[in-house]
Amino acid sequence: MANPIQGKLPGYETTIITRAEMTDENLKTLNERLKAVVTNYTGELVLSEDWGKKKLAYTIQKESRGQYTYMVYTGTGDVVHELERNLRLHEHVLRFLTVNLDKEFDIEQFQKRRTEIQAASKRREEEREARREERNAERRGYDDRGDRGDYRKHEAATESFEDMTGPMADEE
Repeated sequence: MANPIQGKLPGYETTIITRAEMTDENLKTLNERLKAVVTNYTGELVLSEDWGKKKLAYTIQKESRGQYTYMVYTGTGDVVHELERNLRLHEHVLRFLTVNLDKEFDIEQFQKRRTEIQAASKRREEEREARREERNAERRGYDDRGDRGDYRKHEAATESFEDMTGPMADEE
């Protein structure tokens, strides 16, 4: 059996949910600690993203909101065990999930695919925004009345009729 350290290392992704009230300083300390664990066990941290605070689908330890962090890294199985051990010991960690990405994880291919996905997402968002602007431009011309004409003409006609007859009142 080939030694995984000589060739490509397996890739893993871990999503971590911490308490929403956790300070930025504590979150930064946790991320640095996890990065140190990965590098100490002959791994490499490929990506670490802060996804922000989100509402949880259900309460976890009486918490309805959580701070999400996403990590992609390479390493042996020892990296995963030590990383999860550190996460279990941390008091602010609500949940975490580690997924094995590939037995021979290619970092360059991952980053290339990620940039392609981000570019496609940006392009779709720009197209969506262009369609939204086009619809708004069309709506501005109609004032949402369709073929019923301009409401201003109707209001002007009603005002001139009231001027001729006087205000209609039910006060008697």
